[in-house]
Amino acid sequence: MIALARKIKARLGRLWWYTAILFLVLRACDLCNAFIGLWLVPRYVPQDELGAVLPLTQVGGVLGLPLAILLVPFTKFLNTYATRGEYGKVKRLLRDVFVLSLLLFVGTLCFARFILPLVFERMRVGAGSLGLLIVASGVLSVLSPLFINALQALQQFRMVAVINLIAAPIRLLAMWIAMPFRALSGYFVGQSAPSLFLIGASLFGLRRHLGREVRSEPYWQKDWHSILRYTLPVAMMTVANAVQTAVESFVIRHRLSELDSAGYYVISRFAEIGAYVGLTFMFVLFPLAAERHERGKRSDRYLWHAIGGTLVSGLILTGLFALFGEWLLRLNPVWSDYAGYDHAMVVLTLVVVARTAASCFTSHEMACGRFGFVCGFSLIAGIECAVLYGLTGVSFFYGILPTSWVDGLASLQAGRLEFILNVMLASAVALCAYVGLHEFRRRRQTTG
Repeated sequence: MIALARKIKARLGRLWWYTAILFLVLRACDLCNAFIGLWLVPRYVPQDELGAVLPLTQVGGVLGLPLAILLVPFTKFLNTYATRGEYGKVKRLLRDVFVLSLLLFVGTLCFARFILPLVFERMRVGAGSLGLLIVASGVLSVLSPLFINALQALQQFRMVAVINLIAAPIRLLAMWIAMPFRALSGYFVGQSAPSLFLIGASLFGLRRHLGREVRSEPYWQKDWHSILRYTLPVAMMTVANAVQTAVESFVIRHRLSELDSAGYYVISRFAEIGAYVGLTFMFVLFPLAAERHERGKRSDRYLWHAIGGTLVSGLILTGLFALFGEWLLRLNPVWSDYAGYDHAMVVLTLVVVARTAASCFTSHEMACGRFGFVCGFSLIAGIECAVLYGLTGVSFFYGILPTSWVDGLASLQAGRLEFILNVMLASAVALCAYVGLHEFRRRRQTTG
């Protein structure tokens, strides 16, 4: 059996082998997460607050942006130092992360005291202890992937699989205990619990590489220029993605009805299945591409396999939703109120699939230290944000723009879920077109 597994691994190659292993493990976790998103949360969160779950989660991500930006170079240089076997630098880098995270957590809490009341008002929810939990969840969700990335950089994929397999039941158990007392607060308690576990378990998995026998080594003096040069474009991309995701969920909750925002939450739980294959590819793709780049080798084959696998699996799922989406939504009384959103679910799945395929490209480029795509991707995200908030709140422009212009824009009736999803789809298709154009130009330059 072991010999057969080795033959299959040799035949498939490292990318497909580890992607398959992680896919099986992570999909087992996703069954747990799907139960949370599709049954537990709609059961305990009333319909008038259900649509606030996603935007409040994005608030935590936006509040954690300063930390996310600071962590941008750490992920890349973790891979670099680990590939070179410079574990002393890895140890010092992770120590610095802890210090920075603590300082930024305190600063984020102070800032959140002023901004969160405005958010709660627009999300139509009560505050209570929710603010602290949102900040904690946001910071931990940004921080915990770094420690998983340390294992990823060392290519300890089996350890990563075990940790993720345990983290999902921890999230389920925490939510099941906490949500009956106060639904939204319990949700964010459950969001924080697996992040804490991931950090602790990752440090345990790294003990062999970062134990007492490994002496901490400085890295800043030698690599500060490379770190800053890497950070600036990726920070720009990180901010653009975070703002885009937050604006989409905010617009849907702020501008649409409670039924529409709740329906969007439910269909988004199904649509995210379209990213499962691509996210698994990306996890394996980044360290393999970074390793080959460090050794002066090409990794284009890995990239196109990842994009192809993402698109094929995602389009098959989209087709299944197109055929059986309404039937699926009527299977459970918790979802039956949203059976009319089956077409919207198909469109949203296409959005997720296209964006995941584009993310395979960005992951590959960042692993290779190339950032020519950043301005184009950020511009597309910025245009989408401007269109969504501008057109759904077009009445703001009366007295600023000519009345005939505003009336013309208002006639589009942008305050509809269908319109918002079509704008998101156009943005996602534009990303894929940009990737194709970018790769076509690079191939011409290479062959020319």
